[in-house]
Amino acid sequence: MSPEFDPAAAADILAAAWRHGALLQALPEPARPVTMAQGYAVQDALIARIGPKTVGWKLGLGSHKQKRTLGVGRAVAGRILDGALFADGDTIALPNDAPATVEFEIAYVLGRDIMPEEPAFPVLEAVAETRVSYELVLSRFIDRRAVGWPSFAADNAGCQAIVLGDPITAADIPGIVATLVVSQNGEAKVRALTGEDATDPVGSLTDLIAIARERRMVLPKGSVISSGTVSQPFDIIGPAAITASFLGRSFGFRTQPAARAASEG
Repeated sequence: MSPEFDPAAAADILAAAWRHGALLQALPEPARPVTMAQGYAVQDALIARIGPKTVGWKLGLGSHKQKRTLGVGRAVAGRILDGALFADGDTIALPNDAPATVEFEIAYVLGRDIMPEEPAFPVLEAVAETRVSYELVLSRFIDRRAVGWPSFAADNAGCQAIVLGDPITAADIPGIVATLVVSQNGEAKVRALTGEDATDPVGSLTDLIAIARERRMVLPKGSVISSGTVSQPFDIIGPAAITASFLGRSFGFRTQPAARAASEG
């Protein structure tokens, strides 16, 4: 990271957008991160400002094709914040009317701390549970792709919510991929990504451990790691009922506008 870069200005702008549900065209050029290291420095400062503790991490851009063609080289990491972790059947209040992206994922729960100084190891040895999950991606930027991946990382990689489902086994994953159908309001929308577009969950976890090692971060026991989309992502706006069907099981959540959630509370 360049010694001239100060993440504070970008973090202040993003924190205000988080609190008010505002959308940004882009960060002002003097405050804009231009490297992934700068983006993660802003993310650190943003999380310090918005307050909730970290209960895990999400990964994005985890397919071999994306890592090769988008110039990032690794999956992009963001924090899962306390209050942003939901369970099967929960309702998630949306902060604005912007499109939110639905991604069905595979998540890991760590069975031990992973320390930044420890040498490389088979990453699944640190996993206590494997589960199905969703990520709901909702960036503070109107177009998260147009602003560049350092700015996306600065915005906590757009992590609005994670929905954690039931435990599965590693042996279940091929069957989940083969049978997965994600529906919106009862209408089938997407199936699993395939080929070079498919996310590699183990590769995403490996990337996170490498990022944590470089940034001298501990990944604590019990952390939830949602590894990137298995399904073809799709956008929703406003109220929606999302259900994934796979291997004879179902798993879902609902969304509703924040204003409605407040009035019903």
